Amino acid sequence: MLFRKTVFALALAGAAIPAAFANSGGTWVGGEQGFETHTVQSTKSRADVEKELDAFRKKPTTAEGGTLVGGEVGYIPPQHSYAFQDGRLVHTDSIAHNTPKPSLAMTDAERTLFQEQYAN
Repeated sequence: MLFRKTVFALALAGAAIPAAFANSGGTWVGGEQGFETHTVQSTKSRADVEKELDAFRKKPTTAEGGTLVGGEVGYIPPQHSYAFQDGRLVHTDSIAHNTPKPSLAMTDAERTLFQEQYAN
């Protein structure tokens, strides 16, 4: 009896493995269930993906400006750079310096949404 249950459990787990690695998206539904997965169709062709991969291999830069270098270092974040021009210290990097400072205070709507999603 124990042998049959073990074989059945292994067969069920083996059938579920391909689904775990399928191209799927996830949706947060909260509670004990947590995530609900669903399949996602790609909008790019294989040639488009290969072209993007070749461009990334030539210049391994992420969207925010960091560089993937591999090895122990792994990732170098974007750095500020400065130079003297006309006797003044000015920024020479391409990082935006005029972004507003984020507020850590929640609005009433954000607090309500937070409590609905995360409080038990």
